Amino acid sequence: MINYDELIAFLEKENSDTDAVSRFKQAYDTFCKTGTWYPAYEVFVTGWQQLDGAMLLEPVDIYDSDYRVHLTTTTERSLRELLIAFPRRYTGLFHISKKWIENRIHDVLEGEVIQTDVGSFYRGIKRGSSRAEQRTVSKRKDTIVSHIRKLASLKGKLEHSQFIIEGHLIVERAIADGLPIETLLYTPGFVATPEGKSLLTRAAAENLSFYQVNDGVMGSITTTRPVPSIIASVHLSYPNFLTESGSLNFHFSPRCILLIAENIGNPDNLGMTLRTADAAGVSAVLLSGGGASPFHKNCIRASRGAVGRLPLFYTPDIGGAIEALRTSDCQVLGATASAKNQLHEMEFTRPSAIVVGNENTGLSADARDCCTELVRIPMASGQSSLNVGVAAGVLLYELTRQHRI
Repeated sequence: MINYDELIAFLEKENSDTDAVSRFKQAYDTFCKTGTWYPAYEVFVTGWQQLDGAMLLEPVDIYDSDYRVHLTTTTERSLRELLIAFPRRYTGLFHISKKWIENRIHDVLEGEVIQTDVGSFYRGIKRGSSRAEQRTVSKRKDTIVSHIRKLASLKGKLEHSQFIIEGHLIVERAIADGLPIETLLYTPGFVATPEGKSLLTRAAAENLSFYQVNDGVMGSITTTRPVPSIIASVHLSYPNFLTESGSLNFHFSPRCILLIAENIGNPDNLGMTLRTADAAGVSAVLLSGGGASPFHKNCIRASRGAVGRLPLFYTPDIGGAIEALRTSDCQVLGATASAKNQLHEMEFTRPSAIVVGNENTGLSADARDCCTELVRIPMASGQSSLNVGVAAGVLLYELTRQHRI
């Protein structure tokens, strides 16, 4: 349940668009007196331990838009959560006051910047819902099948900023989470089930494109066996954490909590690590090294939806990334069994970054040398290390516990 007094205080503190806040306060005052919103605002908020972002949807009928949208957000995560909460099929008129928001809005929406009498706006609709097509595909050379097949390779995923999800449960969750789904492919057996009919009915209501293919065509797209009855392509960019000049290509704020995963080799381990980071409320995850891809099907499955919800960044230069964070006064702690400092003896401050390393070799020398401090998780005799996903969870939850005090 939304605490509107807290929300208004947050908006007044963080939002430079005073006119938008003033209009919302007037509407809230009317609501308090009459029990009815006028205009009929839709309100979305995000934040686990504290309010991190808010999105106000004000119904309008101007500039071919359905809503005037007011975004107030403090972290990469809160922005992405609000954007994927924006309803499909509808066009929003977003007042973009900050460059970093403009850079990220294309990850979820497609549209254009327009000039109006009252300023510049981004007019956009959620990716995949601007135009719907439903048809049967019987040939493996069909353009849709050819495109989805390109996404089987990491090169294709990065080139098209899309990845593949497979199976009823994960596709259903992606639709429910509001992820920017570009295309759905399903088999005749899927639509013959009650669950399949229900999912496709929802997909049609949300203006998504979906195509029926036979088992042979589906089998030519994926190596998964048995062949999944439904797959989907989801839009997701994977930007470099650093600009060409070495500065941060990441919205840094005093509220940031970042997980840095260096060279995690096993895609299942990486997926579990991302799932843990998602649950612990991190602002984003930075991946470094030549480890597993976050778009590997095993990683996607193990992440339980974190791939798609979480902002993901990469860097080929972990030392440069850590130095850029330290320059921004971020506390960067590296997890290693050889550290002198024990976890529960450390004091965590915001902003913070936790670095975890490869399952077998741990953190690289470059990463260890650049960290603010190194820390180890105390363990009883018999074990010298933890699974990387478990270690990340222990570290991140200790950090969040201290921040609650």
